[in-house]
Amino acid sequence: MEQEVGSPFLTALNADGGTVPGVEYTVIATRYDEVVTPYTNSFLPPGPHVTDILVQDQCPLDATDHLEIGYDPVALTDVLNALDPAHPRPVPCQVVLPVTGPLL
Repeated sequence: MEQEVGSPFLTALNADGGTVPGVEYTVIATRYDEVVTPYTNSFLPPGPHVTDILVQDQCPLDATDHLEIGYDPVALTDVLNALDPAHPRPVPCQVVLPVTGPLL
């Protein structure tokens, strides 16, 4: 219930826009998320310290879903790039299947 749209928890959490000054935010989402629906609910409101990334905008071949995104090569590269922006890595693009992962 706490994660339902309009719940008291989410209302309080988002009351100030969902972010705090001095923190850089990166949100990585997949169009094929079957848990967070619509997937756009993953994103934070636009702001100077917010980066919202959709995996499929970087690699249309990537069909990663909610379970797979934690192991997805595109998402993992995005995490590394967010943690170390001074040394960006190229984002790979390859076929990634839901649940089963990348085809090698």
